[in-house]
Amino acid sequence: MPKSDAYRPPVTISRKEFLIQGSDAEFRRSIYAMVQSVGRLLACRDAFGKELNLTPSQFVVLMGVAHAQGSGGVTIRELADHVALASTHVTTEVRRLEEAGLLIKRPSPVDKRSVRVFLQPQGEQEVARVAPFIRLINDVLFQDIDPDALKTAQAVARQLILNSESALAEIRKHHLQRKEQPAAAVTSRGAKRPYPAGSRSPHRSEGADTGRRGKAKASSSTG
Repeated sequence: MPKSDAYRPPVTISRKEFLIQGSDAEFRRSIYAMVQSVGRLLACRDAFGKELNLTPSQFVVLMGVAHAQGSGGVTIRELADHVALASTHVTTEVRRLEEAGLLIKRPSPVDKRSVRVFLQPQGEQEVARVAPFIRLINDVLFQDIDPDALKTAQAVARQLILNSESALAEIRKHHLQRKEQPAAAVTSRGAKRPYPAGSRSPHRSEGADTGRRGKAKASSSTG
């Protein structure tokens, strides 16, 4: 029996500039590489946090304060924008780090309804303690990458962040349209799940990393 032609799946993008002889293989390789690199960066961030007995998001908030406080401290909103986390999440982590003796909140001199966040002396010591480890890992991570290439990667990442707002809106629209389909059309064949239950995104939510300094007071002796 003669072999049929090899299966060729549909392309995953319709923009012709991303297709090579009608194939999206190179585009998909780029996506896989970006996803893998993000995973490795997050693994490094996790290691930095563990060095201080902090969760990844607590580590990011601590370092965010260190780099954004200046001489007058940093507001929760400014800190949230700086570290790209939700303000509610930043508020929670600031409280835990304050309980651990690493941060302190002081009333804003210009807006009494607001507070400004500063490093405590112990927080400064912890940042200084982990800095050599961070430098070591970053030196290895960015070996053979020149500054221009990093600027290009940053530009691509920022554009993806902007574009993702529209992309996520399309996802919400798609899900809403599916929900609005007649129930008979969805359940007529036993309402089987379209995908296995375990096929969801492997990325961890921020809420899952609250264990390490969830009891922040217990770790205030880190030094």
